[in-house]
Amino acid sequence: MNLSLGEKIKDLRKRLNVSQEGLANGVCSQSELSRIERDQHQPSYMTLKGIAEKLGVNITYFLKDSDSERDDYLSEVWFQLEKARRNRDYNTIEEIVKAEMENPLFKSQPEHRYLMWHRSMTEYYLHNDFEAAINTLKDCLRLSSFDRFSAEINIQILNSLGIMYRDEGILDESENYLDQAYELINEITNLDDKRIIAKVRYNLAKVYTDLHEIESSLRVCYQGLSYCRENEDLFLFADFHYQIGRNLLMQGKTDSGIDYWKKAKFLFELEGKENLSNIIEHDIQTFQEHESV
Repeated sequence: MNLSLGEKIKDLRKRLNVSQEGLANGVCSQSELSRIERDQHQPSYMTLKGIAEKLGVNITYFLKDSDSERDDYLSEVWFQLEKARRNRDYNTIEEIVKAEMENPLFKSQPEHRYLMWHRSMTEYYLHNDFEAAINTLKDCLRLSSFDRFSAEINIQILNSLGIMYRDEGILDESENYLDQAYELINEITNLDDKRIIAKVRYNLAKVYTDLHEIESSLRVCYQGLSYCRENEDLFLFADFHYQIGRNLLMQGKTDSGIDYWKKAKFLFELEGKENLSNIIEHDIQTFQEHESV
């Protein structure tokens, strides 16, 4: 008879003669463990990982007989990675990737590629190893299949390649990969991560500006603004305003450029991003002082 997740934890704990208090110590509260063992509470990824480590088993021990529990576990790992990625917490990303890379649940192609994508971030942003990160991302692309989920991961990978190449000042390569990502977001409908559409457009617009392809940058920025309005999402809305202002100023359209920067400043203030608002205020003053000389 298959045991539930809570029953498995309780059964192994008792067989190892470990008390609830001892197992919970440093992992969760005893009351939470009690509810987990009674299947009244679904443990988080980090809690289940801590329980498994204290009981000396791989985390898959608790999941191998239940499709729903495996799905819940995978979803929790995705959530933890996304949360860490959003907070630029690359230490946590590295910890999760190392823990899961040999996990049988992550041996299938989409899940394995998703971990590899996150590993590239730790290689670049945590260990400053540009070559290793780029090679990991290119390996991810070579493992691609033709299903929709793989296509969505491809967009994320191409976007990351574009960002890293731009950060290194290799603009032609950055443009190449972001152009590919741009083509994919225009081809694929019903993306799970809707915000990748704005991310790709914003990153491509910045590279176009760096390459002095101003009209191309403006075109993509205006597309980004339209997308934000249509979806009632302020994500990167202020950033697109700033980039448009930068482009217009490069074209010598001072009044219009400053106007867009002021709108960006106001939008960042609404979002509570005072540091970015202050940076734009400084940029406006610096530009105006330079113009008056």
